[in-house]
Amino acid sequence: MGKNNRQRRAAKVRKRAQARRSSGEPRGHDSRTHSGFHSWDSAPADLSFTPRELFLFAVWERQSGSAERVTHAVTRLASAPPDRVGKEVAESMESHIADLWEHGWQPADVDRIVLQRLGADETRLVRLAIASQSRHYEALGRQVQPGWMAQLERIGARRDWPGDELFLRQLGDSWPDALTTAVTLMALLMSLPRLPHLVDPPGHWRQGWVAEAPTVPPAIFGKVRALLAKAESTTFDAEAEALTAKAQELMARHRIDRALLEHDLQGSRIRPVGRRIGVDDPYAEAKALMLGEIATANGCHAVWSKSLGFTTVFGFADELDAVEELFTSLLVQATVALRREGSKVDRHGRSRTTRFRRSFLVAFGVRIGRRLRATVAATVTAADAETALALVPILAERDAAAKQAASAAFPEAGQFSPAATDGEGWYAGTLFGDLADLGIDAIESERAA
Repeated sequence: MGKNNRQRRAAKVRKRAQARRSSGEPRGHDSRTHSGFHSWDSAPADLSFTPRELFLFAVWERQSGSAERVTHAVTRLASAPPDRVGKEVAESMESHIADLWEHGWQPADVDRIVLQRLGADETRLVRLAIASQSRHYEALGRQVQPGWMAQLERIGARRDWPGDELFLRQLGDSWPDALTTAVTLMALLMSLPRLPHLVDPPGHWRQGWVAEAPTVPPAIFGKVRALLAKAESTTFDAEAEALTAKAQELMARHRIDRALLEHDLQGSRIRPVGRRIGVDDPYAEAKALMLGEIATANGCHAVWSKSLGFTTVFGFADELDAVEELFTSLLVQATVALRREGSKVDRHGRSRTTRFRRSFLVAFGVRIGRRLRATVAATVTAADAETALALVPILAERDAAAKQAASAAFPEAGQFSPAATDGEGWYAGTLFGDLADLGIDAIESERAA
């Protein structure tokens, strides 16, 4: 159901609820005309409000914090014919999910925020609802937007139940509990803001059109992942840094090769794209800083959406692959290092572990960003000599295109600077980020060995 249709239906329901109110209702009762609950208490059992209307009332009351009224509405819904209720609730949820796609959300984004803010039942339900809604575009999506369909696979949004069964029944809960879960989930979904469009939503797909940009070749990506896996598993910090630097060098070299190829193709239609990467608590601000530093080192631009728990990184698709892989790996390495550091207390015996860890991550992010940029600069210098071309202007042009894409999507985005309030944590994080030489000489030495 589109936004205008929902507004017309809501106005209709409010009017019906208001007409039902008793003229003798005592003063001091909650007189919000959108709820209609006073009239429901005495409404006949034939349920003249439709299940969809009752469901939306329950959602609104959930948003306003009225647990009693939510319970009342769910009880009324549970007393109605289950098939009709399940069908109308499913249609309402699927309609709103389709609206979210039009408002810039993608499957992985919705799954992530439900997982962050709600529970396991709501996460399971949103995946079922997305899987059911995707049946409208699944065949076309596999042809023209495999990236979107891959998101459905990653979050487990699969239709693995008989086609004639309601997805709400797949939760395995009692019927009232399933309805309560649906109300809780829908209340969150209806509160989500619009996001910048990073890809065309399913409603804009068309036959014969493919919206996929070049990505890192599997052979190179395999080497990068193998290097990062070794970096994550070693107990020697200097070795981990050298392995990470080697992975960065491979990605930088690929970026140069791609830039040269596209520079030769004067009419290249490849443009920067955006990708949302989850940034979770604890210490989300410090992690977002680290991600921004990694993005900058790889010619990308990052915008952190604090309230939504993700950073949007803009760049060319293969550069985004590098950023995401490096961020994931460096986060693992930093987490292991923090575990080794253990808990911290001040001179009065009070815990300062939180301040220490936040400061550690901020310092590590700043320092690793500098070292990664040094590795990229050394790689560019070496490639410059090999190709006898001026690579810096070519790469700067790509960097400017990524920055322009970020500015267009987030015209009011500003800078943020996480605080580091623990001196020991800052020193330890800087040291961890600076243990090994990430320059090209260290990389060549490692290659020769």
